[in-house]
Amino acid sequence: MSKLARWLAVRSIVARLDVPAYWQQPAYRDRMQQWIREGLGGVCLFGGTVEQAARAAHEIQSLAAVPVIVAADLEFGLPMRFSGGTAFPRAWALARAGRPEWTAAVSRAIARQARWCGIGWNFAPVCDLATHPATSIGVRAFGADAVEAAAHVRAWVLASQAEGVWACAKHFPGHGDVAVDSHEALPELTISREQLWERELEPFRAALAAGVAGVMLGHLRVPALGIREEPASLSAHAIGFLREQLNYEGIIITDALDMGAILQYWSTAEAVERALRAGVDLLLMPADLEEAVEAAVHLLERTPELVSQRRQSLLRVQRVRARLDTSELSSEGEDPAASSSLALQVAWAAIELAGDAGLVPLPADAHVALFAYVVDKRLELATLFFRLLSQQTRCHCDMAYIDPELTPEEEYRLLEAIAGATHAVVVFLLPPRVSAQGISRAYEFAAACASRLPTVAVVCGNPSVPIPPAVKAVVRTYSDTEPSVAAAAFVLAGIQPLWGEHGLV
Repeated sequence: MSKLARWLAVRSIVARLDVPAYWQQPAYRDRMQQWIREGLGGVCLFGGTVEQAARAAHEIQSLAAVPVIVAADLEFGLPMRFSGGTAFPRAWALARAGRPEWTAAVSRAIARQARWCGIGWNFAPVCDLATHPATSIGVRAFGADAVEAAAHVRAWVLASQAEGVWACAKHFPGHGDVAVDSHEALPELTISREQLWERELEPFRAALAAGVAGVMLGHLRVPALGIREEPASLSAHAIGFLREQLNYEGIIITDALDMGAILQYWSTAEAVERALRAGVDLLLMPADLEEAVEAAVHLLERTPELVSQRRQSLLRVQRVRARLDTSELSSEGEDPAASSSLALQVAWAAIELAGDAGLVPLPADAHVALFAYVVDKRLELATLFFRLLSQQTRCHCDMAYIDPELTPEEEYRLLEAIAGATHAVVVFLLPPRVSAQGISRAYEFAAACASRLPTVAVVCGNPSVPIPPAVKAVVRTYSDTEPSVAAAAFVLAGIQPLWGEHGLV
């Protein structure tokens, strides 16, 4: 029994694999390879270059006695987790662009690049709705409208899986209407069952109807479904609802078990035991892999009825693998120029301009003070914006990077240094998860600029970020990725890029 229990336990886990550590730390690499030989269910890749990730994925697959799941979070493309590949606009920008066929094209391009890397499961699309202004989901979602989001979810799932890369609908039953970030603590979704059915579940139903390979359970309490003590990710109520009410027969996987919503309340062993008792098929990234396996083995040895459940779960994974067979697919890679062109075209279509249209594009003879408010070390995006805007306009541009640590004295010196400027542009480069302090400091700085000069705010990210009333014009991109930042720079410069089938013209 112990040998069978251990094999079932190991096979039920998709572990985190740190790509740089895999290549730079021999002991780490040896241990991960040992897990693969023992039958580890899968790995989720993080970090490194695209080439390093591809080498790791293919090496791991070659070591496995049976096919191993190689997964990654690629919501906007390979650059979400690796250095390299094509970055696409975030999901909300895709919804803003308004054409599900573009969403399908983006999903298809990401799937082709993922498949080249040996990644067979993309943990996307996000099926949550961006209905709470302070949500950590924000631009990761296809907006706030359930019907509109459902159309894009369906397009994404069908396109990705047609390219042989499994899709994953997350974070069931909907993480968008909570203010607490589950990376840090355990949120609660306090809406009625009727609202949950009519709004939150609409995109998930679209994903299920499209044959989505997997559903990821969110780390949140949902009283409307009887999920009150533990999160949906550890709840038999959530799984029962998916199986019995929504007739879902695919794979059910937890969200990452190393997140604050889990670790603040349960040990790795406790979380694993609860999830397996609830009936999940796969456990994603337990914080301590050894502890997770030992807890699962111990549970299976003392609860024989769960052995049959584990076998059914692994059979379910195998059925999905057989249904989404990649053997007949073309090995032709994605055209990088065409992908970049598509990304910029969608980003351009998603741009929203509010306020004084006379300030956008910037006057040709303007002396512009450009400020990039950078959070989470996003200097490369700020530099891209500065470079493109200065290259594409005849404006005289003075540029500065600022961040939440900006002191009042530093702010005063910056504003004094731009006394000769005629206009100001403040670019908000905020990731989906940003502290209230970070947002408030950005607001204060933009207000200070607007009190001196006609100011344009460029919001590259969550469109709900508050903007001071004195700001004359606001450009919103609904995305914080490279093509959206580039599109914003082109809009301010008054230049519309031309794109063709094989890239920018």
